[in-house]
Amino acid sequence: MPAATTLITPAENRFFILSERARRATSLNQISRLLREHVTIKADSDFLLDTVRNLIMHDHADWLTTCSHEWQLLATLPYGINPSDSRQQWSHCELCHKPVRYEYHVQNKHNHQEIVVGSECVKKFMNAETRYLMVITTEDNFYAVAQYQTLTAKVPTVPTIMFKQPWFPELPGAQQPQARQVRQQTSQTVTTYLKRKTKQLPLHELQPSLTTYQALVQVEADVIAAKQAAEIKQQTAVQHHRQQTAQQAVQSAADELRTSPAYRQYLRRLADIIVTRPDRAAAKSAFSALKAPQTSRPLVNAYQFGLMVTEYTQTGQIQVRRLAMLNRDFVADLNQVTKALDQRQTTRFYDDIFNSCWGWDYHQAATQRTDWERLLSTRWGHALSLAWFEQLAQQTTPDTITAWLQQHATATMQQKLARRLKAQPALKPVPRQRLTKRELRTFCDREVAASADATALTARFETMYQLPATQQAVMLETLNYYYVAQHSATDHQAALKQLQWLLK
Repeated sequence: MPAATTLITPAENRFFILSERARRATSLNQISRLLREHVTIKADSDFLLDTVRNLIMHDHADWLTTCSHEWQLLATLPYGINPSDSRQQWSHCELCHKPVRYEYHVQNKHNHQEIVVGSECVKKFMNAETRYLMVITTEDNFYAVAQYQTLTAKVPTVPTIMFKQPWFPELPGAQQPQARQVRQQTSQTVTTYLKRKTKQLPLHELQPSLTTYQALVQVEADVIAAKQAAEIKQQTAVQHHRQQTAQQAVQSAADELRTSPAYRQYLRRLADIIVTRPDRAAAKSAFSALKAPQTSRPLVNAYQFGLMVTEYTQTGQIQVRRLAMLNRDFVADLNQVTKALDQRQTTRFYDDIFNSCWGWDYHQAATQRTDWERLLSTRWGHALSLAWFEQLAQQTTPDTITAWLQQHATATMQQKLARRLKAQPALKPVPRQRLTKRELRTFCDREVAASADATALTARFETMYQLPATQQAVMLETLNYYYVAQHSATDHQAALKQLQWLLK
């Protein structure tokens, strides 16, 4: 045994170098230069890198096994015995360099190089097949190696049956005794054949073992195939589960985003820009002022948004099919919000024309004029004028209004106002069903001071707005409080604090 600190002995070094094909086929090739430069390699050698030391310690046994299969006993001269009793007359083993009386001649299977080794090195460096032939080759049958090679050329599975390790590792336990019996019977038959010189191959004697061996090979192959199929099935199931989990996580995150207030607010603000139909430069400028919700990747960039604005202006919808990188759900959501907003604003525009001309009673003419100017500033009112509104407001019956519109309005304007005239022939207000904070402030600025009391204020509100019941009730209560506060000389903040204390 080499010293514990010796990683590669001189004999191992020479064995590795001579086993050229095995060396090149394994990680041993990585230290070929090291083997040539250093006969002995120890763990504490100062020339040895840590990575090389770890490689040698990890692969050393595998190298010896692989190299051992590259050599075989020379069939024509498997061994020789030196007749001299003097050690000085003996040849030296070409691996360990010790004098040997029994000279075993081994040959490289690939390049046919022959070397002489001693029995100890045969046992140490050669594989089980060679060691077996070393023992079986005696003076009784000097040509056992040649006979063995003739037999294995005819029946190539014999070495596998006799020497392969591990032996049927995947074979079920029920067939293991049968496998051991096949090995035992084959070894006995071959050993009997090799112990005497003969040209008669034991093919008939081997046939039962060979037949059983092939059946066992098929059984093991079926077991291996079944395990592989089960592993593939399990891997596929695991992969499918991971994909489903990942898809569910992505979908859950997407659903959570789409229902979040930040996302809905972002859609509304984008829609606010789109429905005004700005040019691309104005759209990009307005877009840059918005704060998008936090997402793993941006929902939309300025360039993409500019294309959306242009598309909506031209077609009245958002699809941007050629921008494949955009999230389709986001595009659909934005299209839905934008179209709904556009419809509400369009409806509000025509409702406001009707209300500003006939439905609402203005306390001051200037207030009515302000509403008309606001309508003229929208994209629907660019073709109209203050004079147009003034003349329309002078028509006070459905018939006169219809007749005037036929002369001074587009077909769309006629259709929209005709529908409202049919619903409100007495020219009563068309109630609004939505209320913004700005509109609430405008209403209060105009109506609180002009209303005789809170009841008149809320009655005025109810003619102009018909919100959902709960919201309507809150607005009416708010207006009552606001009216009282505006007409009171007391400290409103102190009263509010006192109210909060009472409510607690």
